[in-house]
Amino acid sequence: MHLNRFPLLALVAGSAVCVIASPRPAHAEFTPRAVYLPPQLTSATQSTAAVHPGDLSQLQLQATDPQGSPLTFSWSATTGTSGTPVSDASSSTLEWTAPQCLANGPPQVLGTVTNGYGLSTQALFDFDFTQSLDIDHQPDFTASGFDELTNVALTPGGPISLNPYLGQLSSERIMFLNDQHLALTFVHESAGASHSLGYVYYDDLVARGYVNTQGTPEDSSDDTLVDANGNGIADLHEDLYNLAPTTGPQARPYIGTNRRCLPARSFISQGVSLSMPDLALNATCSGAFVRQSLPDARPGTHPLLPVDVVGATPTESTAPSANAWSDLGLYPRIPNLLEPAHPTNNQLGLGHLVFLLTDDDSDQTTFNQLGVVADIGNLAEGIPDYDVSRYDAHGILRPVNPDPGVTPNDRTVDLGTIPAGKELVFFLVTQYQAIHDLDQKTVYPCLRKAPTGQCLLHLKSPINVFFSKSKWNLDQDPVGLMPVAQRNLGCAYTEQCNADAPQSSPYACTVANSSQRLCGWLDSETLDRLRMPPYGNIVLPRTAAGVWAQGQGNMPHLLLNSVLTTTGQWLMGFEDMPGGGDRDFNDVVFLLRAVTEGRVRSRVLSPDDASCKIAQVSFNKFDNLYGICTGAAAYITYALATDCNVCSAGTCVPNPTPTWHPLSLPPGSGRATVDVSSTPGQQLCWKAELTQGTDPSCQPTLHFVDVGYTSVPLVP
Repeated sequence: MHLNRFPLLALVAGSAVCVIASPRPAHAEFTPRAVYLPPQLTSATQSTAAVHPGDLSQLQLQATDPQGSPLTFSWSATTGTSGTPVSDASSSTLEWTAPQCLANGPPQVLGTVTNGYGLSTQALFDFDFTQSLDIDHQPDFTASGFDELTNVALTPGGPISLNPYLGQLSSERIMFLNDQHLALTFVHESAGASHSLGYVYYDDLVARGYVNTQGTPEDSSDDTLVDANGNGIADLHEDLYNLAPTTGPQARPYIGTNRRCLPARSFISQGVSLSMPDLALNATCSGAFVRQSLPDARPGTHPLLPVDVVGATPTESTAPSANAWSDLGLYPRIPNLLEPAHPTNNQLGLGHLVFLLTDDDSDQTTFNQLGVVADIGNLAEGIPDYDVSRYDAHGILRPVNPDPGVTPNDRTVDLGTIPAGKELVFFLVTQYQAIHDLDQKTVYPCLRKAPTGQCLLHLKSPINVFFSKSKWNLDQDPVGLMPVAQRNLGCAYTEQCNADAPQSSPYACTVANSSQRLCGWLDSETLDRLRMPPYGNIVLPRTAAGVWAQGQGNMPHLLLNSVLTTTGQWLMGFEDMPGGGDRDFNDVVFLLRAVTEGRVRSRVLSPDDASCKIAQVSFNKFDNLYGICTGAAAYITYALATDCNVCSAGTCVPNPTPTWHPLSLPPGSGRATVDVSSTPGQQLCWKAELTQGTDPSCQPTLHFVDVGYTSVPLVP
């Protein structure tokens, strides 16, 4: 049999088609028979002969039959994907897709035309197949091009930037609906007392049995504190000061390892047996329980009433003692229950201590040297006077200090990510002389109350605890007005302003868009400080902010107000005197900020081909940090994977745990080429994580990404 091959140039330059006619049928000599000719190709074209993975090429054959018989067309390919041919009486067109990788030789597509007598002519199309990392497979940014867009704003075709938290908080319920990264920045302190700031998780108190959720764990507004031993003192307060008796039906486990004062100093208050709290006893553990007449701490005329008082207090002239007013533990002047779990408190601590000391002044002393850590600073510059970074965000000493000394970095503590739905309750522990003076609106905290609200047992101690959830506070509100206090946020504070009659005070400021006048909240130095970059350039408007009581006669101690000029930031101002004192709520001030973290994950950028795997990936990006980002710790990280989908029965869904390859890229422009041949998969995607850092004015922004790749056969 003899094959006739007829070369025919295709209509695209650089491509070649070889035309092959089928042989004439053999016949016996001298036997006359009809002779039929194979079809004749009049045109063989391909739209492109040079292809990259996934490229389309349109192939076409046109033919005639010398005998006029009907023609049929068929196609086959050595590799790649052939579409459904479109044929008529004299032509056929095929769309062919180049493969993702090449195992053997260059790609070829064979087109065959056959006439009614079974004779065929074939055209062989050759292709030049190349792969390049420089071919970009990442489309312009659109929402449909991503499997995940979390906490980011996307302008179609434009950049991706962080989307700040927009939720609202109140001092009575500090909770986030989504996982939220938080940071806390020290702003201001002006007080005779020393302070420590921390928080507890509400759920931890519920789990320990301190809180009755009333069957509605998702709603804490109706919850009550438990008094399991029925002695009239909430178990939470009893364990803060280890008041329970050591024996008998009302005994409770000691919070800590051992009492400082042994044996325990017991006392009986109106028939109830209790233990004197070590936090309210001097260095020699002298017994301190009396019944005396004190002004009634309830609102009204404050008549003298007989009442029990347990504990003692140092004064300004008392000689300091390292052993006094202490329950031992990790930090002697913080209740063991509010310390982080540690062997020194028998792992019973529930607290997270953010700032151990908030002194920020020109001296290096604390009240009666009761500060939790030593005051080593002598400047009032908006940074606590101790080495904050020496301790982690829970108050545990670090094995290595990342930033030794008192530095600007010590003004902010990164709290990490708070789980969604996890309510926080902040607390301020103060160290200061206990004073019961109704003219100054100060009272001893109340441990037990009569049904009428009258205090039956006062606590006299230099160590006091104030919670952001006001119904947990021990001190009574002796004034009883609603609101408890009001302040003009953007007005400068001065002691000369009469907060009881601000409307007529020349030192008050008019609230914006009203005729109301209120005294200022923060002094001018602090208002100026907030306008600086480390605090996010905050300018407080002249709006009214109030503190509201929650019933039960307890004194609230936190003014929490969102920063109206920005989102995801809340100023927290504490009043540090039991009973409220001057009610300025600016004794110590912090800035709570939601550190926005955004995540994006692209859809799969490569067609799935079970015969190939991606070998190399080129990743090119451009990002920047808008705003004032010096020392802000803002950044964007990148990673890519090649097993980004999980497919079954023709349906693919994003793989929740792909094999990520982290990319080490500098800020701004950056490019990396990664060998991914060690991991399986032909489903390429990438992700980016954007972190705002500690400065809210710093905005990480991703402008574009280019992604190229090459593939190899899965089984060479």
